[in-house]
Amino acid sequence: MTRRREPTDLCATILEVVRTYEGEARVTRISYGAGMPVDRLKPLLARLIAAGLLRARADEDRTCYEITPRGHEFLTVYWKLKGFTESLDPGRRRPPGFDG
Repeated sequence: MTRRREPTDLCATILEVVRTYEGEARVTRISYGAGMPVDRLKPLLARLIAAGLLRARADEDRTCYEITPRGHEFLTVYWKLKGFTESLDPGRRRPPGFDG
């Protein structure tokens, strides 16, 4: 049984994927990396841009996304909070790549 991801978890996952591509993240790459279809991803990208966590840049015939300093700050706070909440519930697994 797969657990439904919360909106903040989805946003953090998207930001992590975008950060991995260092300013060259395209929609398809983000879709694969985040494990969600493009039609579900696009509204979340728009929300992250509106919140100042992502920046979109049009290059030739494609749009690339990059994480902003505020997006990096969001991820730092997100992972700290995730660590605190998991310490309250030790039976839960940590996400892959979680450094603490």
